[in-house]
Order: sequence, then C-alpha cells, then structure tokens
Amino acid sequence: MKRIALASISMTVLLMAGPKIGLAMTNSSARTDHLQQEISNANAYISDDSVKTEKYQAMEDSPFAFYRATNFLYYQDLDNGTIAIPNEWTTTQNINTWLSGDFHTQNIGFFDNDEGDVVFDLNDFDDSYIGPFYWDLLRYTTSIYLLKDQLSWSLSQSEADDLASSFLTEYQNTLASVNGNAGETQVKMDKATVTGFIDDQMDDVINGSASHALDKWTVINSSGNRQFDLSNPELSAVNSMDLVDLQGDWPSYVQDISDKVSSWDSHYFDVKDRARRLHSGLGSLGVDKYYVLIEGSTSSADDDQILEVKEERKPNMFVNPMTDATLYNSPLSGPADTARVAYKGLQDQVDDHLGVLTGENKSYLVRRISPYKHGLDPADFKQKSDLDSFVKYSAQALAYAHARADRDYQSQFISYNFEDGALQAIDVWPQFKTNVVDLARNYADQVNADYQSFLQLMQDKRLP
Repeated sequence: MKRIALASISMTVLLMAGPKIGLAMTNSSARTDHLQQEISNANAYISDDSVKTEKYQAMEDSPFAFYRATNFLYYQDLDNGTIAIPNEWTTTQNINTWLSGDFHTQNIGFFDNDEGDVVFDLNDFDDSYIGPFYWDLLRYTTSIYLLKDQLSWSLSQSEADDLASSFLTEYQNTLASVNGNAGETQVKMDKATVTGFIDDQMDDVINGSASHALDKWTVINSSGNRQFDLSNPELSAVNSMDLVDLQGDWPSYVQDISDKVSSWDSHYFDVKDRARRLHSGLGSLGVDKYYVLIEGSTSSADDDQILEVKEERKPNMFVNPMTDATLYNSPLSGPADTARVAYKGLQDQVDDHLGVLTGENKSYLVRRISPYKHGLDPADFKQKSDLDSFVKYSAQALAYAHARADRDYQSQFISYNFEDGALQAIDVWPQFKTNVVDLARNYADQVNADYQSFLQLMQDKRLP
C-alpha cells in the first residue's frame, strides 16, 4: 500500500449545526494532543510493548490502515461535532437497528454459511451494537474515499463521489424492496444473486481448495495426526496461562451450542491441538486470539475443523454518549455475547459453531474458520467497474443485514419494522444522500490530516 509522506496540514472541519456550534476540531496542536491521548488510551490494554509497536507500525502504512485501527475516533467525532451530523438525524425515531459498527470496504467478503454455500456478506462484528443506520453508511462511504488512494490506477474525486452516491442509492432501493415483506430473511448473497466482478471473484473462491485453511495452518506429524504448524510465523504455542481459559470453559462452550450440533458425532469437539494466533487484524491487533483444532465429523485428519477463539471487548461506539447501553448488560452478558447476538441478527444462516467461551477475566467468541474465507484488497480492483460491482453488493448486503436484524430477529432489541422507519427518514431529511457524501468526503480529509499528525507523533516518539 502507499504511504503518504509527512506534511504540515491544518484543516478546520465543518461544524455541527445546533448544540455543537462553536466546537472546532482542527489538526492544530490541540487536535494532535487529542490524538495522542485517545490513541494511547485505546491501546492501553495491550501489555506487550512489541505488539503495540507492531500495531502502530501497521497504522503508519496508509490513512486507510490508520482509519481501520481507530474506530474509537470515528465515534468520538460523531459526538463532538467533528462529523457534522444534522440535529434532526439524531432525534428521529425508529431508525436504530443492529449495526456492523465498523463497516468499511475490508469488513465484507466471502465465506461459506451453515449450509455450505459460499456467500458475500458482512464478516466482522467485534464492534457491533444497536445504533442509527447512518453510522454504518457514513463509515463505509468514508472508506471509499480512503480506498481511492490505495488503488494502483487513478480514481478521480468525482468518480469516488459517484461510487459513494451509488452505494447509498443501492442501500435505499434494497431496503425498499424488502419493506413490508420478509424478503431480507430469505435472500442470501450467493451465486444465484450476484453478477459481474463479485460473481467472478466468487467463482475463484469456490474453485479454490476447500482444505486451504488446514493446509495453511496445520501439518500431519510423524504419527499421522494433524497438528498446528508452529513453524508458521503467525502461530505460536499456547502457555499455561492461555490454557486456563481455553480448557476451563470448553465444555460450557460445547453445551452452549448443543441445540445446534446434537446430531453431530460425539467426538466432533475433541480437541487435537491449540495455538496462539499472531499478527492478526488491525483494529483488533492486541486482543487474545487462538486457534483450536478439533476432530470434526470423522476420525480422518482430512475433515478436522479449526475454530477461532477471539477475545471480545466492549464495542467502540460506547465512547459516544448517544449509544443507548440499556440492553448491553441485560439480556446481553458482555462483549462476546453481544458479538454473537449481532452475528445471528445481521448474518443469514450463521455458522453452527458460533458460541461463547468465558475465561477468568475475558470473554471469547468462538467460530469456525471458513475454508472459503476471502476478503478483497485494493490490488483486487483493476478498474472502476470492479468497484462498481463491489459497492453495489456491499450496499445490498448491508441493507439486508440491517433489515433482518429488526423485529424479524428479536423484538426485545428492535421492536419495529426498521426498513419503514429508515425509508421515511431518508425521504424527509433534506438531501440525505448528498449530505452523507459530503460528510464522508470531509471526514476522509480529516482522517488524512489525522494520519499525518499520527506520523508526526510516531516520529517524535510521543506514543507509549
């Protein structure tokens, strides 16, 4: 990816009309001090200095990498007026649903669902909770502008504007297509529903080896048994402290999903090996993540399964006081349970392995590593038509997800028909799509400026 050279940037961001008038955030020394404090606070949980250094160095790679790793800043800026949300958007009723919470162009991709069908859908719910739908829209459209500078070919500003507008129009049209019916609970983004670039990419994924995950992460030892390949630099052995959490609550995890897997072989969840996953993610780099190798359907090593056991933390949107935490502690029982509920609400035909493992002081989300897991990087887009297809189906996937996560899912969380509320709001809010595009373009400029300040902080060694 491209790294932008240090430059002196000072940019005053649009101010929010109404109560936030007079609050200006700039890339002055005050904004830089703010970034230093908030980035330090957000990563204080990382006790291993080498991991923290690795994360900061990854954030230096590009403004987009910085954006991915600082979702907490996005929600702070929604609250403090840096992102100038119109007042009427914040007071409109019936526009909340379960959100991705961190929806950008690299948090959607391919994987297989619980029926074995390869689909294109949202794939990251670490920051999911309930909030107004436009939070996901704005975060994604901002990422379009940041993606622009990562491409190996030229995408003009006006073309990026068109992509952002197309995304919002496709989202609105998809909501309209399922409003008043159950279409969102019956559709899946598989070979039958996609065309063009995404269809071609899906073909490549389907035609790839379904044993890719086993080949990548494991080896057959001299006894003929499969185990993790610890020569892989992205894996390391677990220690006794790790095993306290991984072993202690394993039976409870299996019992937790027993209604889904009661017909499976009694030895399916027998653990064959464990490893710590290293260098994974960007925003989540620093949380504990493990891979667990289990027996699978038969005693053959060829159908072993790999489960990801990932520490979950409180969603970043909770830094924004607008987030209603009423439901977070009851009926939800913490970060991993929140992520699990979000998966089940937002995705279609969720993996049967999805469950929660509770450690001594942490909670973990457990899910199977899909052998078809594949995301799209900037290098995958060779021309604008590729992005057109990608943005179109990203919008559809998000609209279906938002729609199925309302009362169609669990009315204790969202008691109304979300599609109707969102569509009414879009109709009455003046120039909604134009405003989102303008906000996203301006916020991408702010991210670029913040990235320059971050580079300066790193150069000055001001981040612990």
